[in-house]
Amino acid sequence: MKKVIAIILVILLLGAAIGGFFIYRHASSTIGKSAATEIALKDAGLERNQVYDLDVEYENGLYEVEFESAKGEFSYRIDARTGAIVTGGIDH
Repeated sequence: MKKVIAIILVILLLGAAIGGFFIYRHASSTIGKSAATEIALKDAGLERNQVYDLDVEYENGLYEVEFESAKGEFSYRIDARTGAIVTGGIDH
């Protein structure tokens, strides 16, 4: 019984280590949600306190940043590694 518990603990520890590595690798290889948000806001000519309904999601190497302001609704797709705007601007 002790051997089974020890094996389970080793498997759990290895799983946690592998998961931690991938989380670290993702975080260190992308610009981050905050930077993506700032890039979109700068392009829109807005400050954070001028927008509402801000939503930032990561998917397939891109940050999708969406928000609304008195100017209208904005939608951006930003490269997660370089910070380059792939598409973006005010929605018409």
